Amino acid sequence: MTLRLTAHTVSTDTDDGAVLLNQRTGHYWQLNQTGAYALQRLLDGSTLDHVAEEFAAHFGIEPAQAQQDLTAMTGQLRSSGLVEAG
Repeated sequence: MTLRLTAHTVSTDTDDGAVLLNQRTGHYWQLNQTGAYALQRLLDGSTLDHVAEEFAAHFGIEPAQAQQDLTAMTGQLRSSGLVEAG
């Protein structure tokens, strides 16, 4: 699954990661650097499976844990109307 920002969402980078704001609903999320990097990879067209494999290798965690964490993050962003399937 790849992602894209919804039509009313804007994103800005910060020193600590990124902030996403849905201008229609007012929902916003602040992502740390790891979350911002993961989201950017998904927005650039990488699949969730690929990013999970990358994170598992980089952070020395089980691929299933990386997959679970990324699925939870993207699910919350989708529920808040910030991103949608691309």
